Amino acid sequence: MRIALTGFAFAIGFALVYYVTVRTIQGRLFGDASLRGALLTRSALADGTDRVLNVVSIASLLGTVALVATIALVRLERVQGLAAIGLLAGANVSTLILKDHLLERPDLGIREVSPATLNSLPSGHTTAVISASAALLLVVPMRWRYPTAVAGLAAGTVTALATMSAGWHRAGDSIAAFLLVGLCTTIAAGVVVIADPHSHDRTNFRWPPSTRWLAAVAAALLALGLALGVALNVAAPIRDATFGTWIAFGVGGLLITGTGIPAMGAILYALSLTDPRRSPNSRPASPPRD
Repeated sequence: MRIALTGFAFAIGFALVYYVTVRTIQGRLFGDASLRGALLTRSALADGTDRVLNVVSIASLLGTVALVATIALVRLERVQGLAAIGLLAGANVSTLILKDHLLERPDLGIREVSPATLNSLPSGHTTAVISASAALLLVVPMRWRYPTAVAGLAAGTVTALATMSAGWHRAGDSIAAFLLVGLCTTIAAGVVVIADPHSHDRTNFRWPPSTRWLAAVAAALLALGLALGVALNVAAPIRDATFGTWIAFGVGGLLITGTGIPAMGAILYALSLTDPRRSPNSRPASPPRD
């Protein structure tokens, strides 16, 4: 039930991001301003942007599949390994299907820097990086989970900003990618639990002490980003000026990071429900006595 509710929250978040950023005029105007601001950074960040985006490829995804399979075999976690590979494949395939076939970008009669009806949500590059992180989280030992999550979140955020700077994606595209991977992760976690419903811990999850600070940072980033985004849309002349597009690009970064932190936290929570059940009274065996 908890995994299902987490997945439902991801699905609602994805639908909301799609509606606001693609189906509303104000969302489209802000997205266009942030993209124009990102393009202004292209010449200054071209080399770094290209290096980041060139890392994400079919070869890197296949390498992740091999790594996930190796870890699962070493740890004798066959179900988790298959679920992780399914998560990786499902997230990336569903991104392609949603972006190219199912989700429409209607012409709302506004001028945009990119083709008005060319849908780019969700971001394939961001999906690839975050889904690779989520797949690894499903198979690595629990003690490695938080460092892996932090590294994955950082890599996903950098990739999202790089796709904006390259002019490939708007902020909403990468935010949607985070949420889509979260939904796919809950499905994978559900498969693991269904495969062996009596051997998983569903009650003893505890957030680490640093969580409250991360939650505060995420809330602050989201609040600041939303406030600045609304202010820019109200002050349209500033939003459409060069200085305003720089601000819009920065706001896009705030929103991506502010969404990525709780999304990764929810992924960790869903995966914690697949952990082996431990008896609260279990103790290590006593050494033999002479």
